[in-house]
Amino acid sequence: MQLITEYATPSELSGYARAAIRDREENAFTLSRWLPSDTIEDLEYRFETGGGGLTEAANYRAYDASSDTGVREGSARASGELPPISRKMPVSEYEQIRMRHTNTMRDEIQDKIFGDTETLVGAIAARVELARGQALFSAAVTLNENNVYGAVDFNRLASHTTAAEINWTDTETSTPFDDLQAWVDLMVDNTGAAPKWALMPSRIARALRSNAQLCRMSTTDYTAPSVLALDELNALLAKHELPQVTTYDARVVFQGAAQRITPDDSIALLPEPGDALGKTLWGVPVEANDERYGLASGEQGGAYVGNYKSEDPQTVWTRATAIVLPVVANPNLSLTAKVTGI
Repeated sequence: MQLITEYATPSELSGYARAAIRDREENAFTLSRWLPSDTIEDLEYRFETGGGGLTEAANYRAYDASSDTGVREGSARASGELPPISRKMPVSEYEQIRMRHTNTMRDEIQDKIFGDTETLVGAIAARVELARGQALFSAAVTLNENNVYGAVDFNRLASHTTAAEINWTDTETSTPFDDLQAWVDLMVDNTGAAPKWALMPSRIARALRSNAQLCRMSTTDYTAPSVLALDELNALLAKHELPQVTTYDARVVFQGAAQRITPDDSIALLPEPGDALGKTLWGVPVEANDERYGLASGEQGGAYVGNYKSEDPQTVWTRATAIVLPVVANPNLSLTAKVTGI
């Protein structure tokens, strides 16, 4: 296929694509709050796994005595290459023939190209969000698709993935306040930092809002409410320095089947939004070497989109590509627990 600029330049399409990805991250695929996008001028990532533990204090020394020796945090070094992802869509021979008798053929093709650009990078953003969900809840990312097989384990403490399944079905006898307090205490013991957010599906949040223990704790009245509003629940949790509940129920179609991005039976305790936990790293594709793309040196990491033309049959293609992976450098700042029976 031959790169063309008849309908839009690669720079225009790539800029449009990156704006579309940012919009998705702000309004739909919001796990980027904890694994925000960042660009690197490389294909490789390197970091110490098992981060997010307690800070080791230095020792005082006597005058004229030798300094003590520090130990680098992290139990192992993880490194690898960011994997590529790409997708293309055609304006077919048939579609072009149908358009050629109109006075606005070029505009119609151009509209299709920009629409296809948004669709293509939306698909890439959806796959990246699936990887983010896996990274947050499993502290690992596994690829098993399109003849690509690979996995990276971010080496979270085993105790931060709770082995016992918590049953909050019985809203009269279950004690989610105690469970949350125990998990927070565990994280503080292991890392010195308390989680700030509890990410969960709406159905688990509804169970918390109608839980008798929490409802009774929310009031000094003789009769407790039967259900709390989400802001009332969060006010109660904040009063006791427990994580704020936020819900996430996004779904995508992956390999022909609709699925949730995060598990429907688990919660994740997470730090404040930002890059303390990790980042989503966008590398530099080979298209950056093509001067026709015209992206400045500081803009080379990220998604690339271009138009191409094939001759047999004559087809105009829009192709989006990126090199990207979420990386959790401080996995111990998260904890996940499975909640059954809801």
